Order: sequence, then C-alpha cells, then structure tokens
Amino acid sequence: MRTFTVRLISARAAAWANAAMITAGMLLVLTLAGCGGHDADDQDARDRPVAITEITPTATASRLTPTASPSASPTASAGAGASARPGVAAGLVGGGAAAGGRPYCGASRDVEEIVVESWSSGAFRVSLRPTVASRKAPRTATTQVLWSAIGACVPGVGTAASAESLHQQLACHQALAQIRSGDGYATGDTYDLESWRPPMTPNSFPTWISTRCGNTLGTDPAGGPTRVYRPDGVAARYPVRGEHG
Repeated sequence: MRTFTVRLISARAAAWANAAMITAGMLLVLTLAGCGGHDADDQDARDRPVAITEITPTATASRLTPTASPSASPTASAGAGASARPGVAAGLVGGGAAAGGRPYCGASRDVEEIVVESWSSGAFRVSLRPTVASRKAPRTATTQVLWSAIGACVPGVGTAASAESLHQQLACHQALAQIRSGDGYATGDTYDLESWRPPMTPNSFPTWISTRCGNTLGTDPAGGPTRVYRPDGVAARYPVRGEHG
C-alpha cells in the first residue's frame, strides 16, 4: 500500500480502531442509510437508517461460475449488474471482459470508474471508484454488482489465482463503505483490490477488521506500478491515489 502521510495515519487508524471496538462488543450497530435487506430501487428504504447487528461475508469468488452473453453489447454487459440487484448480476460475476473481448470500465449506477495499476512482477491493483449511491446500497447485492463490473472491465479477473482474495477485499470495502475518516472515507475514494494479498482466513468480519480488509497481509511489490490504465483504452477520469493517498 502507498505511504501514509502523518495526518492520514492517525485519522484512518482511528477509524479502523473504532470499527474494531464495535466488533469487540459483539454488536455492530451502524447507522447506514439504505444498507440492509431493503430493495435498492426503493429510495425511501435506502434513506432510512438501518441497524445492522451481524455481517456475514459474501460467497467468495471461487464459488461463482462466470458466464457471459455473446449477444450482449460491451456497454450492456458491463451495465447489466448495475441495472438490477441481485439477480441480473449473478451470471456475470467475475466473468471477465464484455462480449467481443471489449472491456468496459466506465460509469454506471454503482461505479464511477475502474482503473488498473500493474507491476513488472505481474502484481496488480484494481481500483474501483464507487458512486455515493452504491456506498449506501445493500452490502451483499452491491458487492455482487461491483464484482460484475470488475469482471466486465478486467479480462480474466474471475479466474485469476488471486480472485478469492480480490472478492474478499471488495466485500470488506463495501461493508465499511460509509465509515468516515477525516473529510473522506476510511476506504479512501476507491476500493483498492490488490493481487498480492492472500485470502483472509477465516473470511469473517472480525478478520476483515483485524487485517484492515487484507491490507496487513502479503508483501507489497517493490517500487511503483509500471502502468496505470483503464483496460477499455479510455483515459482515466480521476487520479488514482489509493486508500492512503
């Protein structure tokens, strides 16, 4: 992960410490607008505070069978997960590039943009910038939708050796999506999913907190990335700063 500034270290460490204290009390009560079992298309439901007393990790990517519709357009395939929760997304989760081998990494209801950073060692980081709406949406279904969007942007991500870990990191970030840190979010502006992180074991909320969504696991690659790009060939709209930039 990138180097912390002194100001961000204290602020974000405090945010994670607060989350850990909530877990230690064996009762997680987050006042999240729209998080829970409500229909994401029901605006009233999304705006109501919901008390969450338990968070169960979503199924890992390794348990999902990717499929893709050859007749769908790239934009339609990429946006399919964003158009409905959760059923439409299910068949596309981790499915790789859109039809015709043309990725789509642009905007949808739940995603502002997806950018990839790659290292000469083969390590890579997928940075997904969620919309404000997706941060407030139901966690499990939205994680599925976002994973579908990643699959439509990054070819082969669903079958990569690191797919299970990447999916766990995504689920963790979405679970903590609304925790504030300073003038931003504890997750940063983007959900940063890193291929060099091993799976979190057990895949549970306490492990998510203790490892900071896997950030304390694995060894960061040496040096900076050799390439920062959108796999669909479009110039990135936003700077990639990561969680700690």
